[in-house]
Amino acid sequence: MDTTQLSVTRSAGSVVEIGPFTVDDPVLASLLDNQPATRWAATVLRALEVGARGLVDMGLGVNVRDVDDRVRATLESVLDEARACSVDALDAAGRALAGQLDPQLRSSLSARTIEEFAAARDRLLGQLDPDLATSHTARFVASVTELLGPGGRVEETLRQALDPDADGSGLGRLAAAVDARFGELRDLIMREQGRSDEAVRGTAKGVDFEDVVEQRLSEFAGVVGAVVDRVSRQSGDLGPESLVGDFVVHLPEGGRVVVEAKNAARIGLAGRHGILDELDRALANRAADYAVCVSAQDAYPAGVGGFNVYGNRILVVDDGDGTLLRAALRWAQSAVAAAPAAAVELDTGVVVDRLERLKTLATRFSSIRRTLSDMRGGIDGVRDQLDGMRCELLDQVDDLWREVHGAAGGEEVSVTRVA
Repeated sequence: MDTTQLSVTRSAGSVVEIGPFTVDDPVLASLLDNQPATRWAATVLRALEVGARGLVDMGLGVNVRDVDDRVRATLESVLDEARACSVDALDAAGRALAGQLDPQLRSSLSARTIEEFAAARDRLLGQLDPDLATSHTARFVASVTELLGPGGRVEETLRQALDPDADGSGLGRLAAAVDARFGELRDLIMREQGRSDEAVRGTAKGVDFEDVVEQRLSEFAGVVGAVVDRVSRQSGDLGPESLVGDFVVHLPEGGRVVVEAKNAARIGLAGRHGILDELDRALANRAADYAVCVSAQDAYPAGVGGFNVYGNRILVVDDGDGTLLRAALRWAQSAVAAAPAAAVELDTGVVVDRLERLKTLATRFSSIRRTLSDMRGGIDGVRDQLDGMRCELLDQVDDLWREVHGAAGGEEVSVTRVA
């Protein structure tokens, strides 16, 4: 049929007009809506052809509903047969499983498992039975008894280790170590006791020497009009724990001389703990202008000698006679009196000469005193020499005093200190 002779139009809803026919079919309407209007006639003819061919293939006069019923009946028959087969298979599987799990049947899996478990249990209990000599437990108990029991290896080892008389035993070594430690402790206590006794004796000697020095300082103060304070047990300007500086001599000119008394076998010179550093701290602690360290023994290094000056610090050896201590104090008094001056210059050559002479006399004086202590004969002659030297030494100090004040003429003078 020529599509130009077929008129196809769309109406409202699902109505399609084909020539003189009107069809209300949503499927056909939807099919046409998806095509352009020029293709509607061809689409309708194609739908008619497909429908006619389908009818021919299905057989003319066959009801589609009958076909559906026959197909459904066939499917139900197949499902029933399959269901029956499945039930038979499940019944057979259930019977087989029940037979395998039935312990009453010797051939069942459960019966065989129970038998094997019982055999394994019997073997295990046999290996753990301590009454069986071949069991693991019996062998273990025998080994433990051999090791820990009476007369066993552990008992023997402990006996040997705890025997204090056995060579190389642990307890013997421990006892020897304890004895050694107690011996070391005893020796340490004895040494510390000895040091304490020596410290007490040294302190007592120092206090005794301080008493002697205080007496000599008082004699000097009575001659020049000075005042002596013993401050060895009083703290100073450096803090409540600072006791450096045993005496302070207040000179009539207004200066202050700090005196440190030493009665030690050896006195170091330089360094942090040397006597010069200690005198610097004594100067600061007692707010003094000059410092004197008087030693009761020849304890200074060899380069110091019996009398030496280091700036505003004097080191002197005087065992209590007072001669060299008095010389050191007169030197300090002269230096303090001349220190503020600036207008008049001293003859440094004279000062140096006097200082060298003082050092020489001090060395000779100390040497002769040592000779005197070793000698028993000729004491009077040596004493005369000492008296002469004492007078000469003090004259040298007095000459230096007059030199200082004579050069000043009552004015302020400056002194170049001799190191």
